[in-house]
Amino acid sequence: MAVLEISVPEYEAKAGKEESIFQDLHVVFKIVTRFSGTDRDSKTTWRRYREFELLRNYFVAMYPEIVMPPIPIKKMNFTWDAMGLDPFETAFLEERMAGLEVFLERVTVHPKLQSDWIFLIFVGEDKEFMGRVNETQWAEKADSRILSSIASFRIKKKDQQFDDTLQYGEGLMMVTRTVKSHTKALCDKQRSMSKRYSALAKVFSAWATDEKDIPDQLFAAGQQLASMVETMEGSLCGVELKFLQPLQEYCLYGDSLRCVARHQLLLQYDLEQTEEALSNKALMKEGVSQEREDQLSFGKLAARVLSGDTTKSARLNTLQREIDALEESSEQQLQTLQTFSGNANRELEVFQSQKSADMRAFWKAMVQEQIAIHIKAISSWQNVRDSFAAVSSSR
Repeated sequence: MAVLEISVPEYEAKAGKEESIFQDLHVVFKIVTRFSGTDRDSKTTWRRYREFELLRNYFVAMYPEIVMPPIPIKKMNFTWDAMGLDPFETAFLEERMAGLEVFLERVTVHPKLQSDWIFLIFVGEDKEFMGRVNETQWAEKADSRILSSIASFRIKKKDQQFDDTLQYGEGLMMVTRTVKSHTKALCDKQRSMSKRYSALAKVFSAWATDEKDIPDQLFAAGQQLASMVETMEGSLCGVELKFLQPLQEYCLYGDSLRCVARHQLLLQYDLEQTEEALSNKALMKEGVSQEREDQLSFGKLAARVLSGDTTKSARLNTLQREIDALEESSEQQLQTLQTFSGNANRELEVFQSQKSADMRAFWKAMVQEQIAIHIKAISSWQNVRDSFAAVSSSR
């Protein structure tokens, strides 16, 4: 069976065609796709960040039951080429490139997303991708956050599981942000220590040339500290790549969970609004059926004439047609809600399994990198101590 393999191996800065002091500088990311197990050649296409963003927005609108994989956060870069400013930060773009690759990898393993025709256009060589997406009118299906807020206050029967999902999504965003903030501060301090150790290593190496009694020991101490710095820098890069970036992804996953819960909330709200309208129409019909023609006031008779329903039977027929339409709408909305809830529950189970495995992996990586830093530090300082101790004992 052919498996789609996808990667984002590089990026490239490009300038637009307009000639002005405000250059249309932008970055495009290279996407390479190939089907393993086949003799088909790999395909390459280049996409801007805003095209990735459009693809994900399309996915969210068309597949609201899926806990949608996130893309890296957007960052505005304002460029004034006439001032000689470089608008592209290498570290930021490399992090974005890695995040975009993870997004595409998540999409390729999802049975619905990987076969979506818009996605296949995206990874193909079609240059009219944005126009093809807009033809689907996906924006008309996108949930309104304002309406979601209204529904959250007016809904009468909340589904506890989806309410818990909403709360968990918000909590996940908060706790991952906090952990990321503290971990980044820790890495910054360790990197600052690494710079101090590097400076100290140079001092020891220089000092060794001036000391006649212990030059070898001072030089060895400098070498040990330099080796420790190399290990620290490598491990800190590992923390950023293997821990902080995945942690950021799950921070963004928190919003994906909220989107799923909010969509269920909107479906439930629409159903309750229809049921309320149906109940009101039923009460109106009951009231009309109990009316007596000879007991109507002049105002009610005038209202009938103006509305065109001059007879009791005509009004009852009109109300019955409205009731029938509302009942049909209510049944369709209930079916839509039940289908969505079932699909969303299965997606949430898959997400929880994925999250547990991912979190175990990146927490293990974080611990291993920190252990490597401290083991190397202890080993280096012990070697320095033993080197100087050997000189003392020889005397």
